[in-house]
Amino acid sequence: MPPILTVDALEVRFPAFHLGPLSFSIHGGETVALLGANAAGKTTLLRAVTDRLHDRTGTIALAGRDIRTAPPAWRARIGFASEAPLADPALRVREWLAFLADVYPTWNRTEAAALVERLGVDPSLRISALSRGSQVKVAFIAAEAYRPDLLVLDEPTNGLDPVVRMDFLALLRERFNNAPDRALLFSSHLLEDVEALCDRALLIRDGQLLHELSGTQLSEARAEGRLTSVVADALRSTA
Repeated sequence: MPPILTVDALEVRFPAFHLGPLSFSIHGGETVALLGANAAGKTTLLRAVTDRLHDRTGTIALAGRDIRTAPPAWRARIGFASEAPLADPALRVREWLAFLADVYPTWNRTEAAALVERLGVDPSLRISALSRGSQVKVAFIAAEAYRPDLLVLDEPTNGLDPVVRMDFLALLRERFNNAPDRALLFSSHLLEDVEALCDRALLIRDGQLLHELSGTQLSEARAEGRLTSVVADALRSTA
C-alpha cells in the first residue's frame, strides 16, 4: 500500500520566506508531530499539504494520487482544522455543522453529534460567541466528522484549558491508535502533546525540515524524561 501522504520536493516561496524543498511520507496508523518555533513554516507546510496554497511546486499525493489532479472527492479525504472554524461567525454551531453535512457525502451526523457532546460544545451558540477553546473544538468536529483518511491539525490544543486539553488528547489517541487506514499530522509547540500522542516528530526551522525523531527515539526520550533536551539538541545540531 502506498503511504497515506507523500510529499516530494515541496517548495513555497513568499517575498520574505521560502519553505523547502521538503520531502517526507506518512503511513496509515501513524501520528506525526510537526515541531518548530513560531514562523518556522509549520502552518505554511500544513496549508500546502491540504491544498490551500496554489503557488507551490513539488508533489503532494494522497494514497499515491497527486491531489492537484485528483477529483474533489479524493481531495476531501484530507481533513484540516486550525484554531478557529472557517465559518460565518453569525451561524450557530448546529447550522454550520448542518451545512457541512450537505457538502460532504461521507459526513456522519451521528458522529458529529457524539463529538459535540463529548467535547462539551453548545450547538445553539453562534460561532462569534464561542470561546477560543470552543472554536478549536468546533473546527476539529468539522474536520473529523466525515472521518478523513488524513487529519491535519494546526496547533490543535491551543486555547484549551489543561483539563479539556487532556481529554482532547485522549480523544485523539482513541481515534488514531490502531487505525491502520488513517493518519494524523499535527503541529504544536507543546512537547507535552508530542509526548502524549505522537509516533514520530518532524522538526522544522526557517522553512527547512531539519531532523526526524523516530518512534524509538521518542520512546527512549520519554522513558528517560529527556524529551525536551532531545528536541532542543536536534534543532541545535543543524544550526
